[in-house]
Amino acid sequence: EAEVKSCSQDNIELSILRCYAVSRAPAVLPFQVDEASRSEAEIQASQDTDKPFPFVYQDTRLDNRWLDLRVPANKAIMKVQSGVCQLFREALLEEGFTEIHTPKLVAGESEGA
Repeated sequence: EAEVKSCSQDNIELSILRCYAVSRAPAVLPFQVDEASRSEAEIQASQDTDKPFPFVYQDTRLDNRWLDLRVPANKAIMKVQSGVCQLFREALLEEGFTEIHTPKLVAGESEGA
């Protein structure tokens, strides 16, 4: 049994009687990570076989960026970018620079505008 430390109430136990799904996720993903990992040459070569690989188009990948970032090539790119940024940040900090984050002065566009 774990001790609750980050709550103003610590002697209460909840018993859930019902749970409702407000919004269900689709049962099928828009594409599989392994489908998006294949090269265009592999996909083209498979088109004449009895089991051709599906195309994962750019607009589908961009509409589902959360899934596309799990493709090994994209994940590797993100790791390299992160490493370069980290090295750059460390080099500037060693030189006495201060990292600042300025507020956005231009309002963002509202949804659907």
